[in-house]
Amino acid sequence: MSAGLSSPASRYAWYRTQPPVLRGGLWMIVGTFAFAVMIILVRQTSQTFTAFEITFWRALFGLAFMAPWMMRVKFAGLRTSRPGLHIWRNTLHVIGIVLWYYAIARINLSEGMALQFTVPLFTIALAMLFLKERVDGQRWAATFVGFAGVVVILRPGVVDISPVAVVVIVSAMFYAASNIYTKMLAGSDNANVIVFYMNLIHIPLALIGVVATGWTAPGWIDLGWLIAVAGAATTAHYCLANALREADASLVMPFDFLKLPWVTLLAVLAFDETPSIWGWIGGLVIFASVTYIVRRETRIGRAAMNPNE
Repeated sequence: MSAGLSSPASRYAWYRTQPPVLRGGLWMIVGTFAFAVMIILVRQTSQTFTAFEITFWRALFGLAFMAPWMMRVKFAGLRTSRPGLHIWRNTLHVIGIVLWYYAIARINLSEGMALQFTVPLFTIALAMLFLKERVDGQRWAATFVGFAGVVVILRPGVVDISPVAVVVIVSAMFYAASNIYTKMLAGSDNANVIVFYMNLIHIPLALIGVVATGWTAPGWIDLGWLIAVAGAATTAHYCLANALREADASLVMPFDFLKLPWVTLLAVLAFDETPSIWGWIGGLVIFASVTYIVRRETRIGRAAMNPNE
């Protein structure tokens, strides 16, 4: 590193002079890598713990990571006027997480990651049904193209559809449903409050599953792996929030596809897993459709806000 960037202050000054897309992109690069690391860690811890147990520990340690913020804002900063929406959101969310973690232990990771890109597509469909959002022909066409990517990955009629792949798709549907509630909550609660209640509510919900499926007492090494899962997940969410703060979603969205190469690379290194070429092809189709939708909706939103431009 050059002498001019040797101190934190000089590095921050350099960072602030960069264009928004670069600042947001840097956050997304780190965030997508953290997300990929979390997936690898979940696969590793799945050898010992169930999906319910991993979800429980992730929420517990995630709440612990928020302790400095909680002490700063005290009880007043934790208040919400919509506790019922938080419960509904996180009931759906924890089901999505458990299903996703269950699948991670059993599916080719590049294929599973590609199928996870359907979350925005399901969100669009559910937003039309439950939030009464208007969806025009071009948006629907792009959405159908995205689901065509799912067909590419699953190749029904050519190979038997993997039950675990279906689990990933169902997981994506639950994630999308929780996103609808997140959008509703965003109008009244800030991001930290939403994440706080996410972790708080996930703990008892995951414990219900733990009681039903059994409990494994973690050793010290196991706790290290579980803390790492929570740390990677927290880092990924933190980086995504900062990326969206620095630049429009349409600018940082393309960086999200880095999850696929990161996951593929780490799966090869950690588990000697051969990547799925169909997962890559289908993932590209899905991601192209999502990127088109986000960019188009951003242009429409800007035109509505600046009609004279």
